[in-house]
Amino acid sequence: MRTLLRGVLAVGLLVPAMVASQEPQRDIYADPQNLQVLPKEISSRELSETMKGFALGLGVRCETCHMGVAGKPLTTFDFASDANPMKQKARVMIKMLDDINENYVGSLDDDSSEDHHLEVRCVTCHRGQAHPELIEDVMEEQLAHGGVDAAVSKYAELRERYYGSHTFDFSEMTLPMYAQGLAQQGNTEAALALLDINAGHFPESYYTRFLLGEVHAIAGNREQSLASFEKAIELNPRAAGFLQQRIETVKKKLPE
Repeated sequence: MRTLLRGVLAVGLLVPAMVASQEPQRDIYADPQNLQVLPKEISSRELSETMKGFALGLGVRCETCHMGVAGKPLTTFDFASDANPMKQKARVMIKMLDDINENYVGSLDDDSSEDHHLEVRCVTCHRGQAHPELIEDVMEEQLAHGGVDAAVSKYAELRERYYGSHTFDFSEMTLPMYAQGLAQQGNTEAALALLDINAGHFPESYYTRFLLGEVHAIAGNREQSLASFEKAIELNPRAAGFLQQRIETVKKKLPE
């Protein structure tokens, strides 16, 4: 448990008091009741920072796990109650995290000093969202239930909301690698749509243009394939020899 507290404290001390309201007449973290995972001797300050670490790591508020109404004073919350099923799930996750750090991650760390150690925290996986997902997971769900248009729309929505944060990876290679897998599965329509999005965000991306050439070839789009390979050569002249071979192959397989 010491490992867990150190992890969340490191996060919590860096953020403003985003959970507790200014209520000097009562310390809601003092004398906590019904602690089953956190140490019963935990101080008010440690508990406060631990809760803030959870809130920041998962992008949630107190009412997610505790009995209370959003927007109401925290003094009205019943923190001891187990009526909210999310509280039990949180306990399981805390135990899992502590087990990972104490019994697995610790054995990978060659430096046992306090200044340098490996540690998994809530934010490591959740990255500010209650249900940890990668952008690929979201795209997969959108394609399955709403098709290509839904996936394209969702990506734009997520990028608008989360770009610049650590919640989703919007870097150059994320969509191309996912699109490559889609093409291998035969879903060239979705692969091309996502690669077009990436080309718009990263116009200098050689790999995106190369994959566009490959996927267009798979889809039988001769002219688009050749144009994409030519653009890839322009962006990366060192690959001209290889790409020229791909161009000749496409011309033979997909004649005018």
